[in-house]
Amino acid sequence: MERLIYFMLLFLWGVSPGFCQNSKVDSLQSLLPNSKDAERVEILHALILDLWLNSPNEAKQYAKKAMSLSASLKDPRLQSISLRLMGGVEVYLGEYDLSILYSKEALKLATKINDVQLIAKTLNNIGYAYYNLGSYSEALENFLRAIQIKRTLQQDYALGNTLNNIGLVYLNLKDFTTAKKYFSEALVLSEDIKDNNIRIYSINNLGQTYLQQGDFSEAEKHFKKSIEISRTFDNKNWQATAYSGLGQSYYNQGLTDLSRKQFASALSIRNKIGDLRGVSEVYYYLSKMHAANSQLDSAFYYINISQSMAKKVQSQERLIENFKLYKNLYIQQNQYDSALYFQSLYTGLREKQFDENSIRSIAGIHLKLKEEENLKQLAIKDIQLQRKSLQANFFVAIAILILVIALVLYWYYRMQKRLGRNLTIKNLKISNQKDEIVRKNKELNILNIEKNNLISIVAHDLKSPLNNIKGLISIVSSISQEEKATEYIEMIKLSTTRLTDMIDKILDIEAIESRKLNMELEKMNFSEVVQNVVSRFEIESQRKQITLHSSIADNAMVNVDKSYIDQVIENLLSNAIKFSPPGKNIFINIHLNETSALCEIRDEGPGLSEDDKKKLFRKYQKLSASPTADETSTGLGLSIVKKFVEAMKGQIWCESEAGNGASFFVKFDLAA
Repeated sequence: MERLIYFMLLFLWGVSPGFCQNSKVDSLQSLLPNSKDAERVEILHALILDLWLNSPNEAKQYAKKAMSLSASLKDPRLQSISLRLMGGVEVYLGEYDLSILYSKEALKLATKINDVQLIAKTLNNIGYAYYNLGSYSEALENFLRAIQIKRTLQQDYALGNTLNNIGLVYLNLKDFTTAKKYFSEALVLSEDIKDNNIRIYSINNLGQTYLQQGDFSEAEKHFKKSIEISRTFDNKNWQATAYSGLGQSYYNQGLTDLSRKQFASALSIRNKIGDLRGVSEVYYYLSKMHAANSQLDSAFYYINISQSMAKKVQSQERLIENFKLYKNLYIQQNQYDSALYFQSLYTGLREKQFDENSIRSIAGIHLKLKEEENLKQLAIKDIQLQRKSLQANFFVAIAILILVIALVLYWYYRMQKRLGRNLTIKNLKISNQKDEIVRKNKELNILNIEKNNLISIVAHDLKSPLNNIKGLISIVSSISQEEKATEYIEMIKLSTTRLTDMIDKILDIEAIESRKLNMELEKMNFSEVVQNVVSRFEIESQRKQITLHSSIADNAMVNVDKSYIDQVIENLLSNAIKFSPPGKNIFINIHLNETSALCEIRDEGPGLSEDDKKKLFRKYQKLSASPTADETSTGLGLSIVKKFVEAMKGQIWCESEAGNGASFFVKFDLAA
């Protein structure tokens, strides 16, 4: 989320150089109501960064919310960032001690989670607060530690900011050459990365350097350039600094009216953003200007305001310059006791600052950091030596391991070679056995084909004389009227019919198994098929005193073969009548759902035992008949029915319990 907000703002800022601060702030504020937890903290952080230069008081309110929310989330990284940003806000409000307090707490958390990027930013904050307090040695130490990390991380934006801050330390120590070196490096970097904030900061600092060197015209050029750049984007803090610097340039060139105008612009902006240190500086110069015109009352008025603010923000530089101006004002009034008092204050504070920030002390910081860096490098070398030693031991261990593995591999190779020879012999035997199996399978296939052909031939050959016998029986029965002869003729006729049916079924099975079944699926009304079969069995059921009950849904359209679906339903209904005692009922139902049609034929016969159900659809299996039934079975009907149904892509099953009748189900998917 932080990256998203960053790139969104970067895009909005880049659309137009004059894109205003309020639009960015408004965009971020509009995101707050719908955000929560870490996302909300990130938005608050973005608001603080956009407001702390121009509206530090408003930024402070957001910083308080961010600190509270990140603490409740117990996220050390977010807590550290919130504390660091609060420290930054306090700097711009002139509360340097508070800034150091918040920043040091942020540094503890950043160090705890080892976030080096955050550590570098926080060190820079601490250094800047010390710089504003006049503690240049502490400031420089923190800046140099920050810059070491930033150069390692290649943080160009953050690097430019810290380079400027180090330059400011050397500027206040009057080491103008070193100060210019850092400011110029920061300026080149800002132009490379196209960062106007760092660019204007660097130009202002170079202007201050020329100002203190007494090159007022060069200082004037830099501050004018800074003001020109500041008009393209909204950075009131650096804009006010540029106006103040330009006012000082004009003042030192004797251009009092122009100077007063620039100071007024600087004062207006600094009052608006609450920059007490900057306001104190402007009032100091206003006092100095009135003193030069012998307007001592006004001069004292302005210096008193400047002194009040300098004390509040604890700016040693401003206090030192104010003490010196107080001394000069009292000398102009011939009040030498007061002048001597302020001279002593000036001398004491100057000596204290010199002791704390002497060149020796500054050089000592560089030496200290160099020693730390050397110790760090020595520690790295020790680690590298330890690693090399470990690597050497590791390589020796690897060499021994390789030797052992080589011996094992050689032994394994010998074993594999021996096994390979054995496997070759076994494979040869298996290959011979495989060839024998293939030969036997071919012979079996030939025998199976011959068997099917024999069955077909025998069945057809038997069927013809049987039909002749049936015809002769019909003739004899019409001639003979003797009761006993008629009985025998009926028995012969029944046996012949059964034998003919059996032959038909054998032929059906042979057709199915040899895939000669000529089946043509077409879209048919399943309801009509079943209803027609039921009507054909009305007479037979009445003969046996069995009542047929049908409940058949309309328009059950399925894809089936007309001839074979008739045989399926006829067989199932015939079996139900065959095994139902006289006086019982048979129920024929068709149920529809969204995808299928289900036909159910349920009888009230003796039902099926568990053993019967297991062999129900097998070939040549005869089931237990009803105790009252005089019917017999070939044992082929249901096996043929099952094959017909499956060939038509349907399903068939039976549900039954001994003594409770049987229900046969046939199911087909509805036709599209």
